Amino acid sequence: MSGKPVAVIGGGISGVQAALDVANAGVRVLLIEKGPALGGHMAKLDKTFPTNDCSACILSPKLVEASRHPLITIMTMSEVIALDGEAPNFKLTIRKAPRYVREDRCVACGICAEKCPVKVPNEFDEGLGERKAIYLPYPQAVPFKYLIDSSHCLFLNKERCGVCSKVCPANAVDFDAKPVTEVLEVSSIIVAAGFELLNPCKLLPLQGLQHPRILTSLEFERLLSASGPTGGKLIIPRINTAPKRIVFAQCVGSRDSRFRPYCSRFCCMTSIKQGLVALEHEPSIEDIWICHMGLRTYGKGFDRYLARARKEGIKFVKGKVAEILEDGERLQVRVEDVRTGMIELLEADMVVLAIAASPPKGLSDLAKVLGIKIARDGFIATEKPFSVKTTREGIFAAGCCTGPKDISDSVATASAAASHALMVSQELRKLESGTAEKSIAGEKKIESPKSEESRIGVFVCRCGTNIASVVDIGKVVEAVRRIPGVVYVGEHLFMCSDSALTMLSEMIRQERLNRIVVASCTPRTHESLFRATIEKGGLNPYLFEMVNIREHCAWVHRYERDQATRKAIALIKAAIAKASLLEPLEPGAIEVTNRALIVGGGPAGLKAASDLLRQGFDVVIVEKSNKLGGSLLSIENLDIDFDDSEALRALLSLVDEERLTVWTNCTIKAVNGAVGDFSIVLSNGAEIHAGVIILAPGASLRCNGQKIIRDSITSVELDQKIKQNDVLPEHITFIQCLGARNEKRGCSRFCCYKTLLQAIELRRQGKEVNILYTDLMFYERGAEELYYEACLEGVRFFEYDKIIEFQNNRLVFNSVLDGLISLETDLVVEVDILVPGDSIADLRTILKVPTDEEGFFLEKHPKLAPVEFATEGIFVAGCAQYPKNLGEAMIQGSAVAAKAAAILSKKKILTSPMICVVDENRCRGCGECEAICKFGAARLITEGSIRKSKINGTICKGCGTCAASCPTNAIDVKGFSHDHMKRMITALLGGCE
Repeated sequence: MSGKPVAVIGGGISGVQAALDVANAGVRVLLIEKGPALGGHMAKLDKTFPTNDCSACILSPKLVEASRHPLITIMTMSEVIALDGEAPNFKLTIRKAPRYVREDRCVACGICAEKCPVKVPNEFDEGLGERKAIYLPYPQAVPFKYLIDSSHCLFLNKERCGVCSKVCPANAVDFDAKPVTEVLEVSSIIVAAGFELLNPCKLLPLQGLQHPRILTSLEFERLLSASGPTGGKLIIPRINTAPKRIVFAQCVGSRDSRFRPYCSRFCCMTSIKQGLVALEHEPSIEDIWICHMGLRTYGKGFDRYLARARKEGIKFVKGKVAEILEDGERLQVRVEDVRTGMIELLEADMVVLAIAASPPKGLSDLAKVLGIKIARDGFIATEKPFSVKTTREGIFAAGCCTGPKDISDSVATASAAASHALMVSQELRKLESGTAEKSIAGEKKIESPKSEESRIGVFVCRCGTNIASVVDIGKVVEAVRRIPGVVYVGEHLFMCSDSALTMLSEMIRQERLNRIVVASCTPRTHESLFRATIEKGGLNPYLFEMVNIREHCAWVHRYERDQATRKAIALIKAAIAKASLLEPLEPGAIEVTNRALIVGGGPAGLKAASDLLRQGFDVVIVEKSNKLGGSLLSIENLDIDFDDSEALRALLSLVDEERLTVWTNCTIKAVNGAVGDFSIVLSNGAEIHAGVIILAPGASLRCNGQKIIRDSITSVELDQKIKQNDVLPEHITFIQCLGARNEKRGCSRFCCYKTLLQAIELRRQGKEVNILYTDLMFYERGAEELYYEACLEGVRFFEYDKIIEFQNNRLVFNSVLDGLISLETDLVVEVDILVPGDSIADLRTILKVPTDEEGFFLEKHPKLAPVEFATEGIFVAGCAQYPKNLGEAMIQGSAVAAKAAAILSKKKILTSPMICVVDENRCRGCGECEAICKFGAARLITEGSIRKSKINGTICKGCGTCAASCPTNAIDVKGFSHDHMKRMITALLGGCE
């Protein structure tokens, strides 16, 4: 084994996710970031759509995980300046710029910045705030170390001042630091260089950013953020009053042949999100308008988010902003409402510009160094659309450097790139990654025996303004301070930040804490992070209790500040009561079966299988139909310059692989076991053991007798007619979104683009083609240009809201712009949509995994875990998660392969010790536990003439269902016992102060 690492260029969310996926599979990573800290654009965001999760709250755990991972080396202030060799034997030359502060000495005390006399605009706050010449990049920065701005430092430029060096207690300032060049051998490279916003100054006659009432979307985001220049208070910069009327101008530079001809993808949803969050921050706002050229709400949950915005009073004007004028103390926004034909003058206190996403500065130079091509749009060219392969073997690209994407799609491409890097890596088959079995040897354990008095530390998170805007944190801290057994209590802006976690570890030692309570957000995303931090501090990670005062208090009692505060105090009291009884627990271990079971033989499942086979793992595919390929097999020409049949043929050739087993006409009947060692019973009677399960059963096309319009055909049927050279009539009309984009179902994502391709083909045959649509979702790379081509070819587009009738070769419908229209139509094509397949409901029941409102699988997190379930070891990919096109389905297939490799590459994995246990002295052998256990962990065992319950700890999930149903209270859950519950209830009944 060579030991060569994978290089990841770019420390935004895509780069960090790619690094984690590679490292979790046991391969070393060099994470190279040009700036002083990780995080990228996501670190600047206040919230993320469509869940309105705090961006820092979901990003910080990822950054901390990367910084603590034993196989990841973070190189900030670093650039790639040369590349030699070929994969897997690249030689990468990296130049590291001086930080002028030694990272090994800086303790981030902040004294240097406090004393520094130089103030400059803070680029992290988009110039709206100030920082010093020696500064911390942002409050949750990783690494949490200061640096000196060499262009503004008085000592470095004029050799005077130097006060930072004089006051630094750690002697960390080093004015003599020089750039360092290093040559490193790597097996493959992942480029995740991100994007930047187009400079808006040249786009508007009002000198753009020079007017305090005109902001870019990122500037507005910083105003909303609790860590921003105003602490989350929404005020007009330099004027310092709250806006009453806000206008969002969409497509500023995007979808414009003069600047950026493509759609920037995330802007529509960003403006909707910012409008909703603005209403939360400033209830006095009277009006919010979003002026748009068409709302592209193509993602999962996006249409419901749009409906919520309309319900809360946000107004939408279909029209591009033409001009922004000054009118005394306000602005006037001139826009033509294309739906009414009227020129509107909207009065606004603030205008927010949704600026086009552009290739980042220096991307073309980096491409030259790496020997890869740049596409016409200025982003990195990939082998095929929706691919992560660049034009050079062994170099992959992820995130927005291949074109604008939202966070979810960026993360999926990052994991896909990681999967491809793992195929190249010579370290792939290193079966012990060192991460699952990591220990804290050398850390002094300070666990307390049962008899020792509890010393409880309580850490209360403000979560920016998520919690603190509703819950009175100061009052909570004072109330908790008086509770017996609490020896430390403190409040923190973001408990999940690296600095707060470091402080938590230090306080364990300093205060000799032996029980920890954290009051913050959901344990679903943060519990593992806090447990790892506590373990690092020398404490058993299960001497910990978490209280969710965000969802349970701040969010549900948004307008009841006093009640929310009282409830938070009561919940923390209950947690403290439980914490005093907690005992150390030790995890178990499971031997890993290095095989993946994939349910579904469509594009996503086949791509996952292909990647895993090339990574050296055994794969079993279970397909319910009689052939592989899935629903998308019947849909031709989904992507630009992408021969779908060729791609699918390559995947279908997998059946010749020695390590691949394929079962067709087969389904899953039962599943036992847990991550690392699942036991799966198939409908053909076979029993398979696998370390992971990947669900990729696809979705169903709405057709086969479900047509809404009489005498119509579906787009799939049209494909077949075109392919067979059937004679088609002269006048053809496509109808989009029949059965989709309503209160029950969202956008099917692939259909608008698919229709474009068919329409252009028909126009070239001389047909008259009309397309009826609700919104045009041309978000894919190259799709906007194809739309222009369709218009030039003579395809006609009509926005409609109701189909009246189709008879006598006339289609009558209500046009949003022109009222009632009758079109000469010989053939109506109902565009197919994707709906949940029947197998999704069956798999949900068998595997106990959740589905969403529409019936698709519900992922662990829509942004940062789009292919994972909350149940460890089970993953989801493709259209079963949400409708998508072929390329996107295959990206997710690669993404789940990377996730699966993190488990399959290990010999054994640790299991949670929070499982159910039986007190045999109290068990009467009734079998209630066996009957109710959904996981098959509880079994009645006969020993002699006595029947007793036994619980298999490797299978048990610790759900407590058996404990709750046991008539003799013979079953307890470790870490959540009957005694714990009684103590918590007693504390709750005691009320709060």
